[in-house]
Amino acid sequence: MEAAEKLRQRIGAGNFAMGTFVVELRTPAIVRFLAQSKYDFILVDNEHGYWNPLDIAQHIDAAKRWDICSLVRVSSADRGEIMRALDAGAEGVMVPMVRTVEDVERIVEYSKYPPLGQRGAHFARPHSAFTPPEDARRYMDNTNEQLLTIVQIETQEAVDRIDEIAAVPGVDALYLGPGDLSVALGIPGQVEDPRVLEVAERIVAACKEHGKIAGSHFVNTSMLEKIRACGMQLGGFGAAVRMLQFGVEEMAQRARSVLS
Repeated sequence: MEAAEKLRQRIGAGNFAMGTFVVELRTPAIVRFLAQSKYDFILVDNEHGYWNPLDIAQHIDAAKRWDICSLVRVSSADRGEIMRALDAGAEGVMVPMVRTVEDVERIVEYSKYPPLGQRGAHFARPHSAFTPPEDARRYMDNTNEQLLTIVQIETQEAVDRIDEIAAVPGVDALYLGPGDLSVALGIPGQVEDPRVLEVAERIVAACKEHGKIAGSHFVNTSMLEKIRACGMQLGGFGAAVRMLQFGVEEMAQRARSVLS
């Protein structure tokens, strides 16, 4: 959990923590590139991705090697999927499409050890470097304090319950999904619409009140300026596969300009 603690300290010092989503790109080398570019975290996206558990585990191992925080977005509040990500050593999980306080309480139950939750205690796994801790109680308490349990606010039902969700013990961060939220609000794709940004402000206010981290996705610097201005502390910048696509296009254009 060293990388999660480092991320928390960076945010606590008033810095904005920036990462990106990893999908499609199977090679762990992408983790190295992101670490070299000073990203604070990677988020392996298993909601919109096609990952098997071994692929995810390899990216988590690479993140530990290159000292960048590894998060996994699971496809739903599924106990098995959350457990596999955390036992593989992920420093946190993000769960999409939450709707009710009960959804959030279930996510905490699956991701945190007692007394906050009911995460299964198997210590001879990658998350503990295959070494059972000498003091299991202290290990579980430290993990609960450091691990990031993140819930996404991207449905109307979640918007209606932002304050209640932020108040749930064991939740560490609320993360705005502006794309899906724009769909829920009937304005698909208009992620910088004032109605989306008003939700961002409500998330920040609720997180300040309850001592949680406020985060959001963004796909351009214009959106980044807006979420930063309203007080967001953490953000996911698009996806690494799109960065690759843009880089390929830019390099091709440079070469063609020489040939022409």
